[in-house]
Amino acid sequence: MFDIRYNSKSEEVELIFPNGKVDILASESPSEPIKSPNKTKAVYISPLEWEAWGNLYLVDLNSGVQEELVVPENHYIPKNVIWYDDEYILVIIGYGVGTVAVGGNIFIVNINSKEKVAITNYDENIQISDMHIDDEILYYQGIKYTDERYTETEIYKNQIELESLKAY
Repeated sequence: MFDIRYNSKSEEVELIFPNGKVDILASESPSEPIKSPNKTKAVYISPLEWEAWGNLYLVDLNSGVQEELVVPENHYIPKNVIWYDDEYILVIIGYGVGTVAVGGNIFIVNINSKEKVAITNYDENIQISDMHIDDEILYYQGIKYTDERYTETEIYKNQIELESLKAY
C-alpha cells in the first residue's frame, strides 16, 4: 500500500511507494492531503492560493494513481475539502477571483462518479470557508457581508444534520 504526506519544508505533497521510494505529486502550494476514513484514498487541493485555479485531486493509496476530482468551472474553484465517508467528500467551491469571494458553497461529491450536488446555495453575501463534522452534524462557518460595498462582515455559522445528506 502507498502512503501520502505533506512535506512542510518543501511545501509538497509526496506519494510514498511500498518500497520507500518518494514521488512528488504537487509542488505548487498544495493543501495537506486528507485520508479517507478507511485510509485507502486521500484528497488535496493544488494550488491552494488566493486567485489561483486549483484542482481537487483524489489519490488511490492502493494503486498510487492520482486523478482530478473537481476542476475549475466558470471561474469557480475548490477551496476546502473534508471526507463525509469513504465514498463522498464535502467541498467548498467558490468564485476564484477578487477579495470578496473568500469562500463559497458546500457540495457533496461522489468520488467514483464525480457527480457533485450543491448542499448550500448562498448568494455572494454569505461566504462559507470552513466546515467539520461532529456527532452526525455538519457544522460550517464563514462570513456574511452586511453592507452593499462588501466591506463590513459578521461571522456566519450554520449546521446540517448528516442524515439529510443521505438523499444525495
